[in-house]
Amino acid sequence: MKQKILIFLKGILMGICDLIPGISGGTIAFITGIYERLINAVKAFSPKLIFGSKKDIKKLDLGFLIILFLGIGTALFLGSGIIKYLLETYPGYTFAFFVGLILASSKIIFTHIKNHKLKNRLFALFGLLVGIFLAFIVPANTTPTCFYIFLGGFVAISAMFLPGISGAFILLIMGLYEFMINVLHDISGNIKYFIIFVLGAIFGAFSISRIISFLFKKDKCKTLYFLLGLVIGALSIPIKRILESISEGTLSIPFSLIYILLGIILVSVITRYSK
Repeated sequence: MKQKILIFLKGILMGICDLIPGISGGTIAFITGIYERLINAVKAFSPKLIFGSKKDIKKLDLGFLIILFLGIGTALFLGSGIIKYLLETYPGYTFAFFVGLILASSKIIFTHIKNHKLKNRLFALFGLLVGIFLAFIVPANTTPTCFYIFLGGFVAISAMFLPGISGAFILLIMGLYEFMINVLHDISGNIKYFIIFVLGAIFGAFSISRIISFLFKKDKCKTLYFLLGLVIGALSIPIKRILESISEGTLSIPFSLIYILLGIILVSVITRYSK
């Protein structure tokens, strides 16, 4: 029972971080010592299980996954209301804090890169351009299509398997972050969108994990450099929101810098604890 409670609490920590662009739930899994078990438990699922025997199903780490995801779900359900309030009441301060988190988290990606030759760095430039490009093509503040919501869940779950990449940040890049916060805050009123997103996440967990594994085996350094450039380039999305708040007079430049610094300090403390 003690182990089950600990897994549940670790799930809550992961869920809290999954709500915030900048801190990866996967990073928290690594810090709390369940990262490899989580990856192996998810990878164990395959289409073969449909025709498999009871022995194959018993080999799955279902108990661990159920308890962990109950913890994650609890945090998402309870925390979404707080994030919704902050985004509506203090958008400039909130996005400034997010920028600090994302900046500090990008260092986590960099520390995983072992080869810094020019060819690899060019992939960072490519990722940077893609990130900036995405900042200008994100959908307007309208209700996204069901397919786009499914795609959001499909791609966002990949953050679980990537160092320093937050699923919430991926949703921010796609223009789905605030929409999904509202969905989580009122699941009963948005049950259709919630189910579509979850289905996307389930399919993404089983397929994206294998794609990432393939890319890492093919050339991990180039993949990570691309992700690093993407993260830095996509920072233009929250920065745009900060500049809007400054122009509207709801946020001052000194306070925006303070909240960015707070975000950097938080991730630095978490990273130091993980060592």
